Formats: sequence, C-alpha cells, structure tokens
Amino acid sequence: MTVALASRVTIAGAAGGVGQALAMFVKTNTRVSDLGLYDLEDTKGLAADLSHIDTYSAVHTFAGKDQLRKSLMCSKILVIAAGAVRTDIKASRDSLFEKNVGIVGEIVMEAAEVCPDAMFVIITNPVNSFVPLTAEILKSKNVYDPKRLFGMSFLDSVRASVFVGDALMRNPQKTKIPVIGGHSRSTIVPVLSGIEPPLDMEEELKKEIYNRIVKGGEAVLEAKKGKGTCQLAVAYAAKMLCDALLAGLENAPASGTALVPSELTKSPYFSSSFELNAKGIKKLLKLPELDADEKLYLEQCMRTLDKEIQKGVEQAKKIIDAEAKKPKKESGKEDCN
Repeated sequence: MTVALASRVTIAGAAGGVGQALAMFVKTNTRVSDLGLYDLEDTKGLAADLSHIDTYSAVHTFAGKDQLRKSLMCSKILVIAAGAVRTDIKASRDSLFEKNVGIVGEIVMEAAEVCPDAMFVIITNPVNSFVPLTAEILKSKNVYDPKRLFGMSFLDSVRASVFVGDALMRNPQKTKIPVIGGHSRSTIVPVLSGIEPPLDMEEELKKEIYNRIVKGGEAVLEAKKGKGTCQLAVAYAAKMLCDALLAGLENAPASGTALVPSELTKSPYFSSSFELNAKGIKKLLKLPELDADEKLYLEQCMRTLDKEIQKGVEQAKKIIDAEAKKPKKESGKEDCN
C-alpha cells in the first residue's frame, strides 16, 4: 500500500490541554497534509471540531494502546505531549519523571520501528531527561539521527520576550532574548545581556526578569490553583517549532530553538538556536556572549543538566533491556513516498 503524504504531523497526547491547543494550531498550518491525533481516550470529538477549520489537512483519530502503532505510520513530525503534568508546586521533577517515563518510552519504542525518519519533538516533562531517553532508544534500534530530535525549550524564549516587553514597554514579538541551557528551573539561562534590539538594563531589573522567566511554570501553576500548569503557552511555543520544522521540510528558510543533541558545550544535549532544512538541523548557531552573572548561571545549569540527562540515559537502558525480552513484532512501517 502506497500512501502519498506531504507532511503528516502526529500528536501523541492529543486529548490533553497542550495536545488540543497544539492540534488547533497545527491544523491551521497550510503545509500540513494530514494531522494524526493519538491518545488513550477517544479523540473523535476533537477531530470533528478541528475538521471545521478551512485548511487542506485531513484529521485522523486513534485511541488506545492497540492503535498507537497505526497512529505513527508515515509521520513526518511526531510530537510527544502525552503524560501527567504538574499539579503541585512542591512536587519534584523526579516524581513527574516516574509518572511519564513508561508513556514516553512506549511511544518512542514504537516510533523507532514505524516512523524512524520522523522529526521527534518532545514536550512531555521532564524534557531534559526525555530527550536523552529518546535518543538512547533510537540508538538501540539503529535509527538515531541527532539532526531530528528536539526538546521543547522554546517556551522559555517566548516568556523572556514577553517579560522583557512588559518591563520595557516593548512589542514582545520584536524583542528577542537568547535563552540557552535546558528546560528546568535550574537549567534555564536567559541571556538578557544579548537582548535584540540592544538595550542596557539595570541589574535589579535583570534579576527580576530572570526570576520571572525561570519560575514561569510555577507562576501559572499557582494562578491555576493546582489545576495544571502552563498549557496554552506551551502549545503556542510548540506550534512555533512545528512551523519551523514544516518549513524546513520544504527547504524554506527556517530556524528554531530547542534542547537538541549538541557539541557547543561539554553537555551532549543543550538548548540553543539552529537553522533547519529538510533533513532537520542544518547548523547550530554560536552561543551568545555572556556577562559575569550569566556565566555563573551557565555553570549551575551544566551541573544540573548533566544529572538530568544521565537519569534519562539510565532509564532508557532499563526500557531497552525489557523490550529485548519481548517477542519480536512484525514491522509496521509503510511506504509513505
């Protein structure tokens, strides 16, 4: 069976708060030919709603573990947004990792066989651990491509633009601030000295904005009174990354920011900006110059980031070992050309 698809985007975790909002954003992108919605619960209602949006893309729904494999077939971009979100500000990222690791591991294991050439976008937290976990699983299947793996950290850049815009009464969409490192409170490094257009800020204001950026998720969690953390802004940031990937697939000029396999620092994974093409990451852009405070933040980031990466690597080994003991499945990959 030959399936002719231009750019099929699949969202795993489509019934969640992030997944539903992202599905709407993706449906409006005219580069998308097919939108796949996967979750454990039925997504037919969501698909019916989305189908009224007047763009070309068809919407397909898949529900339950027995349809996971089918949902992934022919995906050019796979967004993993499945799993639990923070509802308690005191909850550790370790507890979130334990809740979500089985979900992410299962999706990646299936995707490694069904759509190994897809762009993998990891939204499920903790991103700093699930990006390396994904990489290790793909390596175990001999399908790993470091140019096609992205962890959602662009949200931090979006927040930085908003919070600086608020403080300086600037248009946030015309205010760009590099944010590097990782995607957790201790690994986010806003480079406020690199603001574009350039502007000197008082140290007190810089620290105030820095704290607001790194505590952004906690602020939303408090405002929602434990009913979930940031979802709509996450979906918006994911939409921006997906838009860039879709443009890149057509070799249109495109760039993005994400936690990616990297050689820019001693860490094997690092959040920074890059240029894209049809194969994924074309080129990592050089890191911005840092002031004295930012260098200290980066040192702290690297210590924490290494630990969070190692956690993902270690858990991946357990998943790979467990998978090796299971009976082999028939290949589910189709000819998608």
